[in-house]
Amino acid sequence: MAGTLFFPLSPDIMWKKEGGITMDETPTVPTLPVLEELRACYGTFVEKLEKSRASSLGEVMGNYFRAQGNPRVTYAVEEFNETLNGHVAALANDLGSRPAEEAEALALEALEQILFYPPSRNNTVAFSLAAFEGHALPLIPFLSPERRKELARRYTRRTSPRMMLPNQKKVWNALTIC
Repeated sequence: MAGTLFFPLSPDIMWKKEGGITMDETPTVPTLPVLEELRACYGTFVEKLEKSRASSLGEVMGNYFRAQGNPRVTYAVEEFNETLNGHVAALANDLGSRPAEEAEALALEALEQILFYPPSRNNTVAFSLAAFEGHALPLIPFLSPERRKELARRYTRRTSPRMMLPNQKKVWNALTIC
C-alpha cells in the first residue's frame, strides 16, 4: 500500500518470523489479521498526525486560541482511540481462547507495536503515541512473569519511570508486578 508506514517488530521478533533461532523459547505463530490491522492503524495515525501541521501563521494562531488546539490532531486522536480500543479488545478476547504459549507470542507481538514503536522527532506524534501506551494493559496478563520482567527492563530503558506519563506508569507497574 503506497504511503503507508510500516512499523517493524523488534529484531528479535522479526528473526523468529524468518525462521531463525533466538535465545528465548517463544514459539513461532501465524500473525493474526487483527495484528496486521493494528500495525496498519498505527501507520495511518502517524501519517495523519504528520499531515496535521499548521500551514500558515493564521492557522497557527487559530489553533493556539482554540480551546482544543488543532482540530485535525483532535480528530485523528479520537479516531485512533476508537480503532485501537477495538483492535486491543478483539485481540484480548481471541487470546483468551488460545493455548498459553501461543497467546503469549501474539500478545508480545502486539505489545511490541504499542510500546516499542519507532521514536519520532515530531513532538505531536511522540506525545500522542506515548499517550496510547496504556492500551497495552489488557494484553499484559497473557505474558509469563519472565517475559514481563524482560519487557519492563526494555520499557524503562526507553522511558525512565521518573519521566513516565500516568498511563505509562500503569503499564510499567503491570509489567513489574508478577
